[in-house]
Amino acid sequence: MDGSNFNEVTPADQIIDYLKDQANTILSSALGSSKLQGFAVTSLGNMPYVWQDPSTLKFNSQTYTWIKSNLRSSTVPYQFDPGTDFTNQYLNTASKIGWSLSSGDQAKLNAAAANATQQQAAVLNTWQSQMGALPPGKQPIDGIAEIVTTEWADPPTTLTALQNSINPDQLLNKVPASGGPVVPVFMNWINALGAAVPLQNQITMNNAYLKRAIQAIQQPSETNGGLTLNDGSMQPAYAVNTPVADIENALKNASNKIELSMDVKRTTSDEFQVSISGGGGFSVPVFDFLTLDVGGSSSYFSSDIATTSNETTVNMTFTGVNLVNYGPPAFSQAGQTKYWFWMDPVNEAIKNGYPAKDVSAFKFVSQPPVSDWGDSGPFGYLAGAAISNYPSIEIVVKSSSYQQIEKTFQQSASVGISFFGIRLGGGKEGSYSHSVTTDSSSSTVTITLTPPASMVAGTVVDSRGWVLGVQPIFPASKA
Repeated sequence: MDGSNFNEVTPADQIIDYLKDQANTILSSALGSSKLQGFAVTSLGNMPYVWQDPSTLKFNSQTYTWIKSNLRSSTVPYQFDPGTDFTNQYLNTASKIGWSLSSGDQAKLNAAAANATQQQAAVLNTWQSQMGALPPGKQPIDGIAEIVTTEWADPPTTLTALQNSINPDQLLNKVPASGGPVVPVFMNWINALGAAVPLQNQITMNNAYLKRAIQAIQQPSETNGGLTLNDGSMQPAYAVNTPVADIENALKNASNKIELSMDVKRTTSDEFQVSISGGGGFSVPVFDFLTLDVGGSSSYFSSDIATTSNETTVNMTFTGVNLVNYGPPAFSQAGQTKYWFWMDPVNEAIKNGYPAKDVSAFKFVSQPPVSDWGDSGPFGYLAGAAISNYPSIEIVVKSSSYQQIEKTFQQSASVGISFFGIRLGGGKEGSYSHSVTTDSSSSTVTITLTPPASMVAGTVVDSRGWVLGVQPIFPASKA
């Protein structure tokens, strides 16, 4: 399952749906109305659930890459869009949004500003003489108002609060020494604006908060909630809400399990007919289903086990089914602003359309980067995943060659396994162990394949949980 094309239903989808449905039943009380949806594993693999590096207590970079990934649009089952992440989707959207007044409100502000022209000029002149260049990127007076109310005050204040304050110096508690002469002149300008202060205040504060959210992506730091990973990098905030210890303990619960039974019939040299747990069947190319590398043959399952003359059943057991919740923390406006995920500006801008309505609100100032904000994506991420241990496998084969199959496995030091393209054993994840028994009365051989201890409630940063289903979120779908 490389994820190259999941717009069409594939044989794997029926297995994905079965596992998802079983996980929904097991986790129903924890899920509530947020039912699991099917998920196709792509190049990022299954979920690295040890999100806190046990050696450093820093956030696991593998988990971070996994949970920040953006969902690919118009796919069934859901899957990640390789190489993209939701943080950049949000940044590309928020960077095209600004808060501005309607033409009517702007006229009111302009009239008030005309009456305060002399004071405004005094603010600009004093700023230049004390602070140097005027703030770039917007009307200079708006830039100065933003700096004074957000950078010179902790917590940030408003023009209205300054206008009504008996002692503005108490609010402006972080004024630099060079900014001292600016404050009284700035207060004269606020008072001259009079009734228009609330309008100016909305421009200043809304754009300042959006700027802070964007900075938390572009320049993550401890101050704005940035997350330090175990690779040493500082990244925009994401959080896993399920403690690692709870995940590991849940994976040890052998009773929380899903059993998948598949009857496999060889229909042609290139194709299997597979039926799940006695239900309807589907056709699948032989090398796209289950492969075993044993006895020097990488195609042993198709060449010696699931043949036209044999009866083959594959049973898989996924133990330790549990739910892991995560996502970006919501942007906080209180005190020292933190984090970046602030959907109010995005939803408001979508509601106002493009070109935008003539309202005082957040609006797109240039073409939005996304054409479809709905549940088909691409503006979406995962907020939860149901995971389990990697499966144990039992292959039961009725065959006239059952003794030869037994001998082949007994003589093999290791067995390589993949299931729908997902490698189950080998490499850094460890190798499955195998055992074999026979029943001569029925000419049956039973092969048992067991995941290594490191893949059952593993405690290292490389440990991964098999993804049974996910909770997709499209945060702008109801804008």
